[in-house]
Amino acid sequence: MTASSGRTIGRVVAFGIPVGLFLSLAACVVDDGPTGLVILQDQLLDTGTACTVPGTATPDRRTRGVLDVTVLDKNYTGYYLYPLVENLLASFTGLADSTTTGGVEEKNDILMESFHVKLDAATSAGTTLSWDSGCPGEFDVPADSSLLVPGGTVSGVVEIIRPCNAAPLFQYLQDQSAASLTVTAEVRAKGHLGGGDIESPPFRFPMDVCYGCLQTGYSDPIAAQFSFPAVPMCSDLTTNPYTGDPCNPAQDHIILCCATGVDAQGHATGVECPAIPTGTAP
Repeated sequence: MTASSGRTIGRVVAFGIPVGLFLSLAACVVDDGPTGLVILQDQLLDTGTACTVPGTATPDRRTRGVLDVTVLDKNYTGYYLYPLVENLLASFTGLADSTTTGGVEEKNDILMESFHVKLDAATSAGTTLSWDSGCPGEFDVPADSSLLVPGGTVSGVVEIIRPCNAAPLFQYLQDQSAASLTVTAEVRAKGHLGGGDIESPPFRFPMDVCYGCLQTGYSDPIAAQFSFPAVPMCSDLTTNPYTGDPCNPAQDHIILCCATGVDAQGHATGVECPAIPTGTAP
């Protein structure tokens, strides 16, 4: 992950709290209120740069996600959020201890610790989907140990739907013959400030979890005949204009998959997503 010191932000003044006092208040968890730590947005990755998450705000952001639970094997299906976290505190330095050789110490540095994720899956019947006992819908994801300086930003990679969460979603959609359901993730950034903990207000990110929706809607005439649930043979393809998201094929971008074989019942086997064409052009 990369980080940026960015501009020094004095938003604490807008809260009407002196900087020194805000230091002590920010070390507490304030439910849904300003704490000096905030998730700004879900970064939009430049997939041409090895899926590196920029440490400063991207001009465009993703406000809603799509996860197709049929793209990958259930052991690999998940959704990744790329949060940009900002330290809203202004710089506040204190005198160094007389026994040290250093200068002043920055009191408002935040050491990132983790992201707390809480999932809510609303079914078409208006009820909430229950999660498996061994895989709850509320969990922590460790963050890279990044020092977030006052006014600075740092990015992260958070699997907000894990494969074990995706499994019951897949089963529900299959059992109900449903096209999709909405899952909302409530994400909080957590860290250490001074001698205490600090937590951001919730960042809510909705996702359309679907059954085959990223494998349809092809405009290419060759691919159009293979809309889900149809799967072409890799040997029948010479090109693939729909390679999906290179950082996670199951999310956000249309993808074309192909099969390397079929079983005795005619079901596709050895499915590759994205498709790797092995056919020969005429």
